[in-house]
Amino acid sequence: MTMMAKRVLSVLVAVTVAGAGLVLASPVASADTVVTMTSEQLTEQGFPSKPNTAGWGGTANLSTDTAPQWKDVIVSGRAPSGTPVGQILTMQRFLPVNTTGDGSFKDLNITAIVQKDRSFQLHFQLGMTGTYGYRVGYSTAGSSPEFVGFPFQFTTTGTGKPAPASGQSTAVHMNSRQLAKAGFTKKVNTVGWGGTATISAHRVPAGAPVTIKGTAPDSVKPGTVLQLERFVATDKLGSGSFTPLPGIQTQVATDGTFSLTFEINERGRYGYTLGTPLGEEWVGMEFQLRTT
Repeated sequence: MTMMAKRVLSVLVAVTVAGAGLVLASPVASADTVVTMTSEQLTEQGFPSKPNTAGWGGTANLSTDTAPQWKDVIVSGRAPSGTPVGQILTMQRFLPVNTTGDGSFKDLNITAIVQKDRSFQLHFQLGMTGTYGYRVGYSTAGSSPEFVGFPFQFTTTGTGKPAPASGQSTAVHMNSRQLAKAGFTKKVNTVGWGGTATISAHRVPAGAPVTIKGTAPDSVKPGTVLQLERFVATDKLGSGSFTPLPGIQTQVATDGTFSLTFEINERGRYGYTLGTPLGEEWVGMEFQLRTT
C-alpha cells in the first residue's frame, strides 16, 4: 500500500503516558480545559527532551528541543523492523487536562514516510508557543488499534517571524520523478485505492478542466464523499502534509462509479489525492498534475 493510502487520520485519543509506554485512559470531556505542564512534569509523564524510543523499537533524533515560531525542525531516525515500507508517520500534540498525565492527542497533519531502508525524516514548523508533549508514529490496523511511536517534549518560543502567508511556507518543490517515487504518478496510482481510476490529463493550462473517474472499492459505499487534497512537501523524500481543496468533491454513485471534473488555477506541479477517511485510514488514489 502506498504512503498516501495509509495516511493516518486525525484521531483524538485520551491517554495516560507512563514511562516508555502509552496507556489508554477514559475519554476526556470536550469541556475540559487544557492546562500547562512544566518541562519536569512532561518528563515525568514520558515526554523527555530527547525522543523516548523505549516503546518504539527504532531510533529517533530531534535536531533541537527549543526553537522560535516557524523555525524548521527535523526529527529523523529509523523505524523498527516490523514497520511497512511506505508507512506514514504522523506528528501529534498532547493536550493535558491536568498535570498527572490525563489528556488527548491532536493530529497536526505533519507527516513523513518510512523509506526502503526504514529511515524517515520529518520536518515541522510550529506556531503555537509553549512547551508541550508530542509524539510521532502510526496506528496499527485491526479492531483494537495501537499507537506505535515515540514521545518527546518541545518548546516553541514567540521570537520567530510571523506566520508565513498561504502558499509561502517552507514547502519545497518536487519534480516529476520525485513525486512518482513518493507515490504520485502521472497515471493514477490505485494501489491503495482498491478500485479503478483514470485521469484525462497530467498536464494542462491553469484553469483548464481535468476529469478523474473510475469505480470505488467495495469498502467505499455509494453516497460516500470523495475529497481532493493537495500534497505540500517539506522535503524531496516524501515528508509533508495535505491541504484539502475547498469545494472540490464528488460522491460515489449508486452503481459504485465516481466522476470529478475540477480546475486548478495555481500554476505548478503537485501531488494530489482523492479519497475518503475510513476508520483510521485514508482510502484514496494518488496522482500528479502540472498546470502551466
